[in-house]
Amino acid sequence: MYLILILASIFIGQIKCLGIELRDKKPRCVYMNAKKDDNITIKYLVLEGIPKDVQIFFFDPYNIQYDFESNEQQLKAFYTGKYRICFKNNGQMKMLVEFDFDILGIDKNYASKNDILQTQRNLNEIDSDFRWIQMLQKESYHREQTINTNLINLYQQLTFSTIIKILLFLVIISFQLFIINQFVKSQDKLFAPV
Repeated sequence: MYLILILASIFIGQIKCLGIELRDKKPRCVYMNAKKDDNITIKYLVLEGIPKDVQIFFFDPYNIQYDFESNEQQLKAFYTGKYRICFKNNGQMKMLVEFDFDILGIDKNYASKNDILQTQRNLNEIDSDFRWIQMLQKESYHREQTINTNLINLYQQLTFSTIIKILLFLVIISFQLFIINQFVKSQDKLFAPV
């Protein structure tokens, strides 16, 4: 068993593979996207079980099937869309299959230079959008602070104004009461019996 694993790692090399376990005679499938005229390379290795009992099928987006003659196959994509790789166990025992697919010589685990550049452009746009949002948030925060300060000042002015009005009202009433009191006293002196 260990010898098979060592041979498998030598065969596959540094490529990170996908594994699939085949327990019964039902096919198990994996999907990938390819564009028209892409060259697709598919490699697989049976780690557990009998290699001749594994059958592999390749389906294009229109469900046209391509059979495999060996454990490494190169195909050309005639259509853009989702392709399907299916493995079927024709034997009696459980099998473990590792496989890898490669489109245009670019392994699925790595991004192309164009993908990296596009991702970098997208990240720069997102960063720019976040900076713009941050600037708007700062402006909004300063505007809210200014409004709060103005409301506090207005409240204080209204409170001060109300206190002054109440005091002025009390002074005027007191002055009027004083005048009325003086008038009554002067009238009392005029009409007082002698």
